[in-house]
Amino acid sequence: MKKIYSLKNTKIKNLIKNYKGKNKNKVFLVEGIKEFEMAIKGLFYPIEIFICNKIFHEYNLIESFKSIIFYINVNIFKKISYRENSGGIIALFKEKKENVLKKIKISNNNTLILILDGIEKPGNLGSILRIANAVGINIIIICNMKTYIFNSNVIRSSLGCVFITPIFIEEKIEVILHWLKKNDVKIFTTGFNNSSNIYSTKLSYPRIAIIFGSEDKGVSDIWLEKANKIIKIPMFGNINSLNVSHAVSIITYEIIRQKYYN
Repeated sequence: MKKIYSLKNTKIKNLIKNYKGKNKNKVFLVEGIKEFEMAIKGLFYPIEIFICNKIFHEYNLIESFKSIIFYINVNIFKKISYRENSGGIIALFKEKKENVLKKIKISNNNTLILILDGIEKPGNLGSILRIANAVGINIIIICNMKTYIFNSNVIRSSLGCVFITPIFIEEKIEVILHWLKKNDVKIFTTGFNNSSNIYSTKLSYPRIAIIFGSEDKGVSDIWLEKANKIIKIPMFGNINSLNVSHAVSIITYEIIRQKYYN
């Protein structure tokens, strides 16, 4: 049994550094039992696992990883953990090779695609991924990337859905547009000018992509130019915008309603 007793231990120092975000070694941290389970389910592989015996009890989860497990005491765990109630486990994982969008051909005639343009806040991105999983989004495309996909807040807010979601990161919008056209996908983007109310707009097309923009700037102009239609959520109060994750929830569930319950 490998034990660590000091915060000055090199592995603990490296662990703390990795909480700051992406690094050149392409590794990231996963904290929490549920999140660890989802990472394993998504075929991500742990490099090192840190367990606090007094907190952690799900030993069946780590049975096959004994050679890379390090045991730490409560004081160290509390110092290095990012949040409370994470179940006593923190693991260092390695990134997988990124999916390449242009190599994917849509074969399903009932496809819902979510395109995220410039989403900045990790918590919002994580919440969107959680919603996407609940709705059954087939593909998520991220362009104009503003936050690390395996940021601790993304992992936490998504409840680990980031690991099991088909995510494609593509910086060139022109590549995405070409792919959408090639696969005969209808493009809808959110916006205010020349926009249509979602409740009076047909959204039940077999292949449809919905674009959501950043929290403060909205979608890029090229999406507004190329979209088949610009849509909006009706607002009846004194504000004119919603948190982007809430907007994703409302619009995607309206699509589901039209497709299956209309």
